[in-house]
Amino acid sequence: MTGQGIFAPPEWRSLSACLGLSPRECGIVRAVFDGDSERRTAERLGLSPHTVHTYLWRIYRKLQVQSREELLVRVFAEFRALPKRGNARSRRPESRARAV
Repeated sequence: MTGQGIFAPPEWRSLSACLGLSPRECGIVRAVFDGDSERRTAERLGLSPHTVHTYLWRIYRKLQVQSREELLVRVFAEFRALPKRGNARSRRPESRARAV
């Protein structure tokens, strides 16, 4: 539901695992990707705004970022580092052709 305009659910699961995020932390990050305020995120997730703020602060510390913008960049960078499922097969023949 949240953040699906950017990444598909399997991609969010992979990102969450790579970044060491709990399911709740991942939900908060997805809300950031949707551009939600802390208040809107709290409403959507059934939490208090203070709790959302605390989660964001902990996520920032965990991922070593200092703002929402840095958080977005960090998650996108991690996504780019994920192994691509469909591309591995198509690249192998090209790599062999270059080596020959």
